[in-house]
Amino acid sequence: MNRSIARIFKLLLLAGLPFVALASPAVADGPLKAVYGQQTIVFAHVSTTAGATAVGLNDGGLRTLLRATGSVVTWRPGDRYVLITTSAPLVVSFAIGDRRYDIGPIGLQAAFAPYVQGDEVYLPLNELLRSLDLALRQDGTTAVLQPQLDSLDVRSSGNRSEVIAHAGAPLHPRIVQDGSSAVIYEFDGVGTNLAGTRTINAGGIRTLQIAQTGTVRAPKTVVTVQLAPGAVHEIPRSNNDRDVAIAFDGAGTPPQQSPQNQAMQPAPPGMAAQAQTGSPAAAAGPATVTAVTVSPSASGYTVAVAIAGNASFEWHRLRDPDDRLWIDITGAQLQGAPIDTAEPVPLGALRVRQIDPTTVRVALSLAGPKSLVVTPSSSGLSIDVGRDDLADAPRTGSGSVGSVIASGEVAAAVTPAPLDQPGGPSSDDGDSSWKFGPRNTYVPTNPRLIVIDPGHGGSDRGSSRHGVDEAYLALDMSKRLRDILVARGWQVRLTHDTDVDVYQPNDSAHDELQARVDVANGAGARMFISIHANAFINSGPYGTTSYISKPSDVALARLIERELAADGTKDDGIVKSHLYVTLHTLMPAVLIETAFISNPSDYALLTSPAWRQRVAQSIADGIDQYNRQYPVSNQPAQ
Repeated sequence: MNRSIARIFKLLLLAGLPFVALASPAVADGPLKAVYGQQTIVFAHVSTTAGATAVGLNDGGLRTLLRATGSVVTWRPGDRYVLITTSAPLVVSFAIGDRRYDIGPIGLQAAFAPYVQGDEVYLPLNELLRSLDLALRQDGTTAVLQPQLDSLDVRSSGNRSEVIAHAGAPLHPRIVQDGSSAVIYEFDGVGTNLAGTRTINAGGIRTLQIAQTGTVRAPKTVVTVQLAPGAVHEIPRSNNDRDVAIAFDGAGTPPQQSPQNQAMQPAPPGMAAQAQTGSPAAAAGPATVTAVTVSPSASGYTVAVAIAGNASFEWHRLRDPDDRLWIDITGAQLQGAPIDTAEPVPLGALRVRQIDPTTVRVALSLAGPKSLVVTPSSSGLSIDVGRDDLADAPRTGSGSVGSVIASGEVAAAVTPAPLDQPGGPSSDDGDSSWKFGPRNTYVPTNPRLIVIDPGHGGSDRGSSRHGVDEAYLALDMSKRLRDILVARGWQVRLTHDTDVDVYQPNDSAHDELQARVDVANGAGARMFISIHANAFINSGPYGTTSYISKPSDVALARLIERELAADGTKDDGIVKSHLYVTLHTLMPAVLIETAFISNPSDYALLTSPAWRQRVAQSIADGIDQYNRQYPVSNQPAQ
């Protein structure tokens, strides 16, 4: 049998966990009628949950809307994930019991977690509509499903740029003004939340300005393109009704900024979006990271993080030779796609991503212990990196941006502590739901030994895609992790260092998993790390998840997760579950699902030796941080 069943079907079923058994917290409501184009859609399976509207998957009106938008929903009773494939195509992923949801690569947070009532899943309506590029607007007493201009991307190469627009309805842009310095396009029938200005300075385009006019039922989005001298534009073209591309030729205008580092900026005075009749006022919400740009300075380079709204931040850097910096901006969402670019010395790689629904992480690799200053302002953060080395540079700091500006630094002699202290390896983390008895009092007999468990192996191949088995990937990452840890002075034992079963071929799940547990418990190991690759019934879900079972696992998991979030795929957080190997090992233990072999993007990462090496490096960094913060009484000095 496939022993992933003993891990409760990975993320697929998890049928015994609380999120499947949750009773509905909702209050049933009357039908909701909304105008969509020329038809009226009636949502009958609706209820109010946490002050927001929920809609059932079996609702006839929802099914009508999904057909009208060319979308397909995938869910089976007992599954955790609800997947919606849009016409883009784009995979939207909701998880029962989890407020987090994904629209393609972007992780967001819903007003409430999807839940099961009877044999029907209820999803947050507003978030579902957002994934379909629609917005529920009120026109007097009538609700309107208004199509949205959801994205406006710029791709530049040399002297040419292409502006690509995508919306929840067919786009037919009209040129309402065509001059030598600017061209104005009007998109009829679509509203937008993108009102503002973007500075481009590449491929013939200086800026893009977006404003919304019209009414709720007849919205218009106006896009003004300010041109560089001599720039010309081509006729808009469309590969399908909902995507339009407009090309510009800069006639020799050199690009000045990397287009993937551009994002919408707040509207300047005089360009604020015009209000729609009956449309709601903009509600206060999370701050938005609108742009991350890199520019040279007198002493090195400046990384500017543009933030619209109020947010707090915390930054940390690792000591030489790691020399990595990360800044977590909390209470914020990333507007646009994640960024992963190579930057000039003294910078290295720049990565920007949404690591959870309310936190944006900006990560930099540095070419040595460079001088570093993080400065907040009302409009964001400035990270000044110098060319000179600084031996005793500050290692951590925090503060706030927006209406309240504050900052502070701490010069640390060691790698900084995690941002959310779990209270030590024997802590219950303040969570009264732990049901594992008294606090952990385990003392390892070999405090320098780490046991690594490569998932699957031998007769159990685990998940597979395109001929690549999970067993091969897990063993490879485990060996890489072993080599790094041994070089750092650890003793390491693998439950199996060749592609074999630990107990015996074709054994039962219980015998096989117990044999792996026995290796760690019998050796008196300091920690236990089990490495896997995840899988799902289709290609939607992606990301890295850490599984724990005991209070003593919390601190180790959090420090490893924090490191993986900087270099891995999407951070799906830490999940508490009764997995056999983490529950029955005596020492702190973590089972890491590194990425989804069933997802094309994650598959590309998993099959990259360089990425697997980064994963091993991140796990090792987390282990070292944990060991420094929580030494055991019988641990010899390093």
